[in-house]
Amino acid sequence: MTPSITEAGPLLITGARLVDARGVVHARADVLVRAGRIVAIDDRLEAEEATIWPLEGRTVTPGLMNAHAHVCLEPAADPEAILRDETLAETAVRGARRLREALVAGVTTIRDVGGADGVNIALAGLVERGEIPGPRMLAAGQVITMTGGHGYWFGVEADGPDAVRHAVRAQIKAGATAIKVMATGGMMTPGQAAGAPQLTIEEMAAAVDEAHKAGRTVAAHAESAVGARNAVLAGVDSVEHGHGIDEAVVALMLERGTRLVPTILSDRAIVEGGEEAGIPAFIVDKCRALAPSLERTLELAIERGVAIAAGNDGGAPLVPIGNIVDELRLYVAHGMRPQDALETATSATAGLFGMPDVGLLEVGHVADLLVVDGDPLADIAALRNPRAVVARGRPVAGDGLEVPTG
Repeated sequence: MTPSITEAGPLLITGARLVDARGVVHARADVLVRAGRIVAIDDRLEAEEATIWPLEGRTVTPGLMNAHAHVCLEPAADPEAILRDETLAETAVRGARRLREALVAGVTTIRDVGGADGVNIALAGLVERGEIPGPRMLAAGQVITMTGGHGYWFGVEADGPDAVRHAVRAQIKAGATAIKVMATGGMMTPGQAAGAPQLTIEEMAAAVDEAHKAGRTVAAHAESAVGARNAVLAGVDSVEHGHGIDEAVVALMLERGTRLVPTILSDRAIVEGGEEAGIPAFIVDKCRALAPSLERTLELAIERGVAIAAGNDGGAPLVPIGNIVDELRLYVAHGMRPQDALETATSATAGLFGMPDVGLLEVGHVADLLVVDGDPLADIAALRNPRAVVARGRPVAGDGLEVPTG
């Protein structure tokens, strides 16, 4: 068995510029990592037993997080067709590859919001035990939808509060560490209107009650203002997508503390790729009609101060789960400061996930780190293609930079 990623030896990073969601934490500092956590940050540190890693002139940030991913989906032009045709064994093996690719890209934590028959839960366990490389995972198991609702063919169909409550309990029993409900129809399910209300407030409230009792958060797919409003009234922790959200829904989200996960990159990829890229026409048509409303939602959320957690809908057409940086670039293009964009993919997402010791460069925090050459506070694109990635204190990937292995 591959050694657990948490078994990394002491590591002393020297001469690094430390940057996180608070800005420049240290212009130059040494960082001592032991047992997967940051144990000291100072101008000059010594640790005879530690592997020394000089990073003079380079920037260290927290590892990035993706709050909306689908590990079981291949980010091709028609991901659902591939999933329908492949075996569960193929889904698992290909999912493991996608996790490894995401880690190399700098994503050290993800929330998988819907997979095939427990595969995402199994992959999360393999990562946690150190048997395969990948980001730590919250895994929602199968989505919970109404009969014939969005994603019904790979989710759990449930009608009425009691049935939804049972479905949530079944996913938790299977090992789910998050729950996903469908408040509306979606673009990628044929024969239905994206944004049409589906699960009711009462049904979603039952899901929230059951999930929160077990310490799980609830994400709600919503592609209309009415769907988002229903989800917020039901008490969900995050609204996914959020097409058409208006001032009234924003006010409700601020009142209830509901987070938004915009996934704007997936809309952009579908609209720009189009049928020419092989994306099914029904998906392209629905996305082209709705995409402008998501841009308005994002701008309104930024302006009003809605808490945003970065998610790119990885696994949707042409969007790898590891490409969170292009999602952040779109946040900046729609009015967000680079520093705030970095927060959406680090400490803000950690808050949504209930992980208080992830997402900042602080003593006691988990040592999930990126090493980059540029300045992400000046250009968020500097986070793309990191020179090295550290996951739970162990350097796991490098690009032209000598990465210690001791």
